[in-house]
Amino acid sequence: MATNTRALQPIDAYLASLNDPAAKKTLGALRLQLRKLLPGAVETISYRIPTFKVDGNAVAGFAFFKTHCGYYPFSGSVVPVLKPELEGYSTSKSGVTFPPDKPLPAKLVKKLVQARLAELATKGKKPAAVRKNARITDRVTDSAVKEATGRDWKAWMRALDTAGAAELNHKQLVAHLVREVESGWWQQSIAVAYEQARGKRVVGETALTGFQVGVVRTLPMTATTLWELVTKQAERWLGAGAKLTLEPGKRYEVPKRRGAPGVRGEIRVVKPGQRVRMTWQPDGWEKPATLQLSLVPKARGVAFHVHMEKLPDAKAREAMREHWSKVLGSLAKD
Repeated sequence: MATNTRALQPIDAYLASLNDPAAKKTLGALRLQLRKLLPGAVETISYRIPTFKVDGNAVAGFAFFKTHCGYYPFSGSVVPVLKPELEGYSTSKSGVTFPPDKPLPAKLVKKLVQARLAELATKGKKPAAVRKNARITDRVTDSAVKEATGRDWKAWMRALDTAGAAELNHKQLVAHLVREVESGWWQQSIAVAYEQARGKRVVGETALTGFQVGVVRTLPMTATTLWELVTKQAERWLGAGAKLTLEPGKRYEVPKRRGAPGVRGEIRVVKPGQRVRMTWQPDGWEKPATLQLSLVPKARGVAFHVHMEKLPDAKAREAMREHWSKVLGSLAKD
């Protein structure tokens, strides 16, 4: 009797190796969806995770890590652009994590794929050398935006002026663009380009999230110990005199002390053992920023991610980078 000796394909072998039934089912379904969204893509293993490549470029990947699944667009821009639609998920610039028994919605996966494809469409069409914080219209050529959306930059500026976009806030502007542009990546890019051109946005500010900063450090303790510290020793990371009740809707205050302003805010999201999302408004700030703390278990300790969005300006961004670097450095000494 003939024996089937065909070796398993890389992703087949990866899925077969998973011992968690929910993860195997969820990632198997995600793979099938990616096959439909990316017909003709090469399925392989890259950076030790199942990966879909188009024309040699990694577009989407997924993986399972002990307690959670992850989706990875192989880009540092895709997740930040879609941040509002990822509310409730633990995110980093490089990916999105979710429980094995709660798959990412199909519509969200489609938007993540479309955003990555749109980003790749501009590669190779940019000027050879541009400043890191150059305007979007300097980084993305006329031919690239016209090929993807049907208009070059000048045409978009005229069309949006005619539509009264100068009177719209960012959210309204994106809502207007949704009628003509399918890709979320291009919607955000065109909106920000228009705001920069009309003086409504400072170059270097990120769409929807304003100025932002992230600090991360792996601490020599378990995730359980760190969560205990976050919940019961707020003064260790919020400041002396801080009192905190980690429940959505609860407010908190940190008293003013020598060399540091008072801070107030509200708890928005709590994922026990994983993540806290809250507002952060020091004395003197007109509007609150958003602060998110995420715990990611590592082989030797736990990575403590601090991410802030909607900061008022570049000066505040650098001040917060320095502040949180000192806080995490202090915790690492324990």
